[in-house]
Formats: sequence, structure tokens, C-alpha cells
Amino acid sequence: MADFPSATDDRIVAELERLSQDNGDYWTFRGRADRKRNQGLIQYPAMMVPEMQAVLVEAVAVADGGIGSVYDPFAGCGTTLVESMRLGLDFVGQDINPLAVLFCRAKSGPFHLHKLSGAIKDVVAQARADRGRRFEAQFPGLRKWFGSRAITDLSRIRRAIRGVDHAWCRRVLWTGLAETVRLTSNSRTSTFKLHVRSPDDLEARTVRPLEVFSSVVANMCRRLHEEAGALREAGHLTRGGYYRGQVQIRLGDSTAGHGDGATHDLVVTSPPYGDNTSTVPYGQYSYLPLQWIDLVDIGDEIDDDCVRSAYEIDARSLGGSRKGAVEQVAEMLDVSPSLKKTLERLDDLPPDRKGRVAAFFRDFDASLDAVLAVLKPDGYMIWTIGNRRVGGELVPSDQILEELLDARHARLVARIEREIPNKRMANRNSIAKTMCKEAILVFGKA
Repeated sequence: MADFPSATDDRIVAELERLSQDNGDYWTFRGRADRKRNQGLIQYPAMMVPEMQAVLVEAVAVADGGIGSVYDPFAGCGTTLVESMRLGLDFVGQDINPLAVLFCRAKSGPFHLHKLSGAIKDVVAQARADRGRRFEAQFPGLRKWFGSRAITDLSRIRRAIRGVDHAWCRRVLWTGLAETVRLTSNSRTSTFKLHVRSPDDLEARTVRPLEVFSSVVANMCRRLHEEAGALREAGHLTRGGYYRGQVQIRLGDSTAGHGDGATHDLVVTSPPYGDNTSTVPYGQYSYLPLQWIDLVDIGDEIDDDCVRSAYEIDARSLGGSRKGAVEQVAEMLDVSPSLKKTLERLDDLPPDRKGRVAAFFRDFDASLDAVLAVLKPDGYMIWTIGNRRVGGELVPSDQILEELLDARHARLVARIEREIPNKRMANRNSIAKTMCKEAILVFGKA
């Protein structure tokens, strides 16, 4: 074990330099961000660029020669999962959001495609034949977020999905229902936050959830067939549709790790760039879909309290609780000058600005301990991270991450700065100018 550059470090740097040597714009992945097959199965906020993650994992795998297992503590909708499976690697992913866990479990199989095709046909037919009027979702604001036609049709779809006897097929169908809810609710699709459409928009709008669902699941089925075919051709799928490697997807807080004693060769992740409330509100985005999904089908570790309000999941996420945060990060300031300077610049602003930055990095710091605990000695980490602004002040998350990992004797192997083209966020939000650049940081563990 070493905290100084190794021969593998040099090979990683050489491989990354080789990739971009003839193209200074290489790392923007402009025009190369297509979401093929499973990568386009579902919409989710702030998704990573699939090809970029594939290139990064392959670069480290080629240089190291011993990469067999990948861990993503912020798994999201499974970008790293899919690319790991395409390379035949074992994968463990974790996320605090039950909807993300559902999407990952739908993407990982087993790919019993004949059963899925039959289940889709049966569910669509049963939902269309259903004349029941019972509402299958009851929560505050139901009538605010859904029109009568939507409530009736979504209820019929939910009843039909419950009759499917194959767990993976139900997860795929729930995933399709989640997308249908997103497209047919009264919330605007132009933002990840819950914002009701204008009265004029609602008056002019006609929603047909059954038709939307039918189209969505047909597209998903096609993508899953294509993904399974590619995995089988690469030798990563059995004739029975099971992935030959090991895949585990867990619901959990990244600060707690997964605690089963397993260790991994490589961490590949893109953490939130700040607390969910003021950056990407994953919980708000997921609230309406989760009201229509049988949570037990996501996993028996899911608790009903996660949907008791639109803000519960975000409150459970990094920085979700600000109580005592400024005092609790005091010891961190000795190891992260960048964090110290950032908090000092926020002193003259409303206290919530400083509080949410402190709360986020308090929790993020704890997650680093959990990540390193399951990374093998001499293992590598690939972090994609962005620097946001709070109260007009830049928060240098990449520098803070480097300082926090340096204090844990991890070494920076490579840094890549990239522009984010075609970013699906406004250039400004209600608080500050949003980020248009990211940093890719590769670290080695001592």
C-alpha cells in the first residue's frame, strides 16, 4: 500500500491522455451522449453521460488489470450499473431514493423477456377492460396533481400490474407507470421540482394515461430486448437471462455504507452537488410516482414514511438536516481550507446559505468514510463532481473533495475538467447561477 504515485497511476494518466490527445473537446462528449438501450430506459434528474463513464471505467480497468467489482454509493438511475454490466463486472449500488432503487433493479434483470412481453400485453388489455372507479392512490393533493381521467386510468393500470406474478416484470411495469405518472400529472415536466401547470395549460391539456403507458412500456420492452441481446453477445448473460456477474442494489444512506464486509476494486460515482432542496430535488421528482407504486415490490426494506410528504426523501439525503451543521463541521475546517474559506465568504449572507453548505459537507464527509471502508487497498475512485454557487459564491466542491480525501491518505491520480453541453437545467435558478462545468477526479487509495 502506498500514498505516492504507482506504476498503475502512470498507466491511468497515460490512458486518459491518449483518449483526448487528438481532440481537445473530447471530454465534453458533445454529440456522444446518446442513451442507448437500457441507458435510455427511463428519465431521471441529472443523469451521468453513459459513454463517459464507460470510457473512464475501461481506462482504469486497462491500466490496473485487476478490476472485477464496482461500487456506486450514489447509484441514481443506474448509469454506472449498466456500464459495469456491459463490461462484465460485479456491481454494488446504493441510493437513498426508493425510485432510484426500483429503476436499477428493473435494469439489472433477470431478463425474462418472454414473460415481460406477455405481462405487458396482459396488463394493457386488463387496464383497458377495467371499468372500476376505485382510486388506488390516496394522498394529500391527489386532486391537485391529477385530473379525474388520470386518476381513473392510473388506478386501472395499478390494479393490473398487481396481478403479474413475476417480480422483475412487475418492477419493469412499475417503472413504466412511474414515467406515465411523470408525463400525465399536473406538474410541469420542464422542472424536477413539483410545480403545478398554469390554469390555461391545464384547461387546454388532454391526458390519456393508458395510451401513454402502452407506448412507454413498449419502448422499454424494446430497449430491454436490445440490452439483453448485447449482454448475451458479449457473453455476460446466461441462456436463462441471468447476468453472469453479481449485482446488488440497496436502499440506504451513503453515510452508513453497506456494512456487509464486501470490498471493491473501483468506486465510480457522481454525488449530489449540494443539498437536494437547493440543487436537484430528487425527492420531489420521485414523490408522485412513488404514490402509485406498491413499495413492497421495490424491496421489503422500503418504509411507507418515505412518501409521507414531497420533501421526506430530500430531508433524508445529504444536507437534508441543517441542525447544528455549522458547529459540527468545525473540525473539518482544519483539513479543508477551501471549505473554511467558502463558509467565511458566506458569513454576511442569510444564515441558511452557510447552514446548507455546512450541512451538505458534514454529511458528504461522513460518506467518504463509508466509501473508503469498502474500497480495497490500492483501489481506485472516479468522482464526477460540479461546483455550484450559493448566494452568488462559488463552492469549490472538487477542491474540498480533494482535501478531504487527502486527509484520508488518498492520492489524486488525475483531474479532468469538462464543460457540460446540453445541460437539462436552466442557466439560472431562483437562488444562483447554476453550474456548466464538472470535474472528473481519479483517486487511488493508500
